[in-house]
Amino acid sequence: MSKTFDSIMRGLVEVKAHREGKLKLKTTTIDIAPLPRYDAKKVKALRLELGLSQSVFADVLGVSKKTVEAWESGRNLPSGAACRLLEVIRNDKALLKRDKIVVYNSPTTRVRPTKSGTTTPRAPKARVSKSRSPKAALVR
Repeated sequence: MSKTFDSIMRGLVEVKAHREGKLKLKTTTIDIAPLPRYDAKKVKALRLELGLSQSVFADVLGVSKKTVEAWESGRNLPSGAACRLLEVIRNDKALLKRDKIVVYNSPTTRVRPTKSGTTTPRAPKARVSKSRSPKAALVR
């Protein structure tokens, strides 16, 4: 027989022996943090903290812009997996840059006039680069 088959059979024999109480297998217990919940305000606040448009935020999360719009308006809530991902990003905002999920090519900011005549800094709009690779760089 093949090595793979022998390995699988050995594992099955060990599991059977363990279930019958003839063999003690190493067991590891882990604690998993409770699943965070994100409502409309939390989703929008995180996106604004990251300085991303709804479109780019959607690309980062792998969802459609309509999904982000629905979350932020309160029409829908993020799923469990999306909430876990949002929490990972919230806990480590540098993750997007560090892992090159979001790439900023221009560190400069633009200035726009307000109605009162003063100026406020404004970050350049983010856009998705048209890359052939499956991991398209996001450019701001």
